[in-house]
Amino acid sequence: MSTPGPEPEPAPADEAEQLRLEVARLREEVARAQDGSRSTGRGGWWRTAVVATLLALMTLLAPLAVVATWADDEVGDTDRYVETVTPLASDPAVQAAIADRVTAEIFARLDVRAVIQQAVDALRSRGLPPRVAVGLSALATPLENGVRDFVHKEVSALVASDDFQAAWVEANRTAHGELVAVLSGRTSGAVEVSGDKVNINLAAIINATKSRLSSAGLQLADRIPTVDAQFTIFQSADVVRAQRGFRLLELSSRVLPVVALVLLGAAVALGRSRRGTFVVGALLVSGSMVLLGVGLNLARELYLAEVPTDQLPTAAAAAVYDAVVLYIRTSLRAVGLLFLVAAVLAWVTGPGARPTALRGGGRRLVERVQDRTVDGDPGPVGVAVWTYRTPLRIAVLVVALVAYLSVTRPTGAFVLVSTLVVALALLVLELVARRPALDRGQ
Repeated sequence: MSTPGPEPEPAPADEAEQLRLEVARLREEVARAQDGSRSTGRGGWWRTAVVATLLALMTLLAPLAVVATWADDEVGDTDRYVETVTPLASDPAVQAAIADRVTAEIFARLDVRAVIQQAVDALRSRGLPPRVAVGLSALATPLENGVRDFVHKEVSALVASDDFQAAWVEANRTAHGELVAVLSGRTSGAVEVSGDKVNINLAAIINATKSRLSSAGLQLADRIPTVDAQFTIFQSADVVRAQRGFRLLELSSRVLPVVALVLLGAAVALGRSRRGTFVVGALLVSGSMVLLGVGLNLARELYLAEVPTDQLPTAAAAAVYDAVVLYIRTSLRAVGLLFLVAAVLAWVTGPGARPTALRGGGRRLVERVQDRTVDGDPGPVGVAVWTYRTPLRIAVLVVALVAYLSVTRPTGAFVLVSTLVVALALLVLELVARRPALDRGQ
């Protein structure tokens, strides 16, 4: 019977790989044990009920916080308000509606047919043959239509001009304080709330039209009296309720976001699994932003259905609504995507089996890339990055958060690009970081 020889020793590389796998397994077991001990010490039926209540309240308050912040910014920041209404001056539907309204107001106060008849009577008194006078009277309707077309053409040209757009912006900037009247119910000169209508005064536009018509040779424009016409931009039986709601949102615009975050923090503090509670809360915030977007779409349909087409054409009403809610949509997309990214980040860094396996697979992939691209000594830079990799990761996340908070109006695209940049920066750190030779089993 032969004596078996000594077993061959494993290669250093295989031994290092086995040690790394064993360390990873032990770390996972320790993390699970710690998480289990935390969960065991945080029991009680009341804890689940309280956490669920806090998360429900936070989910309700998050969309209100977005709307309240938008309302406060629109009223308190002139530049934001002007940025909101400026596109309306170049919107074809709004331009057409204003041109139709101004033309109608002019002809409501300028009786072209009567002026033509006065001219015929004056000519008849000076010896105009009766047959010719009758013929001129018969031309009153075509002449009136021709004058109306001429006036509408001039008004349309004025409304489509750069001068009108500049005047629109300047008028809105000067009258920014009047925006409060739209939701507070106070009357004013440029913007007026009357019953269930929100109106804009067209007097300045009509006066500009009178000057343009006179310069074009239409002396009848001098007979147009001072007009205090209104252009209805909103009409709804819910205006009064909207005004009451706005007052509440205006007072709460600075409180609601803080309260929502406090509720989330309290739920995380009381949750049996803090990380799991945060992931659920962040996903609920993202979901509430989706519901807010759906609500805005439904409100748009209700608004368009209630606006009388003789007051404001549907296309113009849609343009007004879309301009008003543009920055609400911008905010909800940014907030929703931000919390979604936070939820994913919290889950990936967790101690569970799946995120641990995901991180381990990513680490092994990075090491393979390093082995193929870098040979020999890792160098002082690689070792330094490996040693301080955790503070460096935190620094990248802090810089991203500061960048988000420093942007006046972050968008969903900004959050997405920032997320990709952060992911790329973290990937670069992982590729640069190199274990010291001793840790690599070399």
